[in-house]
Amino acid sequence: MRVLGIVAEYNPFHNGHAYHLSRARELVCPWETLVALSPCMTQRGLLPLLSPLDRARCALAAGADAVFALPVLWTLRDAEHYALGAVALLSRLGITHLAFGAETDDLSLLQRAAVMLEKPTDEFQLVLRQSLDRGNGYPAALASALSAALPEAAGLLDAPNNTLAVCYLRALRRLQLNVEPVVIRRTGAYRANAVDPAAPSASALRAALLRGDYASAFRAVPAFSAAVLRRRFLDAAVPDERILDAALLSRLRAMPPEEYALLPDLSEGMENALRSAAAQACSMRGLVLSLAGKRYPAARISRLCACALLGIRQETLDSLALPERALLLGLRPWKEMTARWKSAALPVIASFPEWKKTAHPADLAAWRLFAQCCRLPDTLPFSEKTAVYDSKRK
Repeated sequence: MRVLGIVAEYNPFHNGHAYHLSRARELVCPWETLVALSPCMTQRGLLPLLSPLDRARCALAAGADAVFALPVLWTLRDAEHYALGAVALLSRLGITHLAFGAETDDLSLLQRAAVMLEKPTDEFQLVLRQSLDRGNGYPAALASALSAALPEAAGLLDAPNNTLAVCYLRALRRLQLNVEPVVIRRTGAYRANAVDPAAPSASALRAALLRGDYASAFRAVPAFSAAVLRRRFLDAAVPDERILDAALLSRLRAMPPEEYALLPDLSEGMENALRSAAAQACSMRGLVLSLAGKRYPAARISRLCACALLGIRQETLDSLALPERALLLGLRPWKEMTARWKSAALPVIASFPEWKKTAHPADLAAWRLFAQCCRLPDTLPFSEKTAVYDSKRK
């Protein structure tokens, strides 16, 4: 029995995502397709445009059979740990195949890179240390070391999807899983500033929606995704950056120095730089731009800000166990699938009130922050029900 797993953010769900999901199902011919979805924070430390429930509905409409939330303590991590948490969650739900996109579809090359990063040679470690000593950020130093130790992989980690692909493969090796990887080559101008209808850049698509260029945006998304987006924008139920800015700057300016020192993933002097920038910045965007550079990547700063807002500390991540339960966001209701979950290694929670009893405070805080920035009641998501796609299996 083949069970396909996909890790996604779908922020928002666009034609490129539809192609990836369709192509993965075509290659694997799975009995069911499970998606691990970033919840109310993305891996880059930003609020998604739509709620996890809305994005789950889009995934179901595109052919997924069930969508689960990745805990925010695994979402707000570097690519290595983000991939580890997601793969662990899906594997304990019984996947046999893991599909992901990458700029290269050379699985052998990606596998060799994953082996090198999991079992680095002396040459790799020497180049990594030298690059870090020159003031390069860790991602850039890692890319340099890989290029030196594995010449055929030169430039491989300069592409973001390649980096995530290698991290998924590392996670499969580290967890010693018998899961078959399926790599799908990314196509189109998905990193362009303009919206490409076939394979849009998600950031360009979000920018078009937020500036009111709906004609361009809706050409780049399936009809079901356009319907959800249109409804949320008409209701003004999408995150307002100004509310997030106020919440973040208020939090950062009130934090004492000793609390800054407890934030996760700090490098030397980073907490002081963040504290100084928070005193001057007028927005989260401005704060990130003022610090981003060779030493501090923008995504890392955004994640740091998100951790400050949600009260996440380094000690919490140091003792973090792999996901121990799965929050079900949406499903196609057929008995064979839900019956199988009763014997899965990971307990499935299908009720938000039930989830609240065991959820980490950071997960609850993320939902509340999303609701606040969308001007929605603090009862979200407890006023909502699991998304159900009421149709026959495709």
